[in-house]
Amino acid sequence: MSSSPRGEEELSQLLAAYQQYQAQAELIVRQIGLTQMTMEGLDRALRAIEAMQQAEEGQEMLVPIGSGSFIHAKLASKESVVLNVGASVSIEKSPAEALETLKARKEEVSKGAKELNDVLAKIDQEMQSIQKVLNQYEQAMGERGEQVV
Repeated sequence: MSSSPRGEEELSQLLAAYQQYQAQAELIVRQIGLTQMTMEGLDRALRAIEAMQQAEEGQEMLVPIGSGSFIHAKLASKESVVLNVGASVSIEKSPAEALETLKARKEEVSKGAKELNDVLAKIDQEMQSIQKVLNQYEQAMGERGEQVV
């Protein structure tokens, strides 16, 4: 004995919606990972500028070059910081201006991460709602001796 066509159609729509939400959730999780990496890079840049402000010109220091690697360098000047502003364009700013710019970027990225987390929570809630309905279908069909497709 099979379920009614309307029930099968509704079940198919629910399964399709669930899969779509699942794909969206996976994409958002990847985007959240990228925002976390961006936040870590901004934190490193902020710490580096703050350390530079405490250092003396000519002082030897370890400079991070990425992937947990450093090079030995001497601080030639602490008067300016070169910041990437996008599209392969960089500009010089004072350390104070650079800190302000990086803190503003960090705030924007943090806001974006919060929004992504909010969207992910809504998607998760929708997926749980669909899962409840699917479980009810499965239970009802099991009581009638039918199999879920």
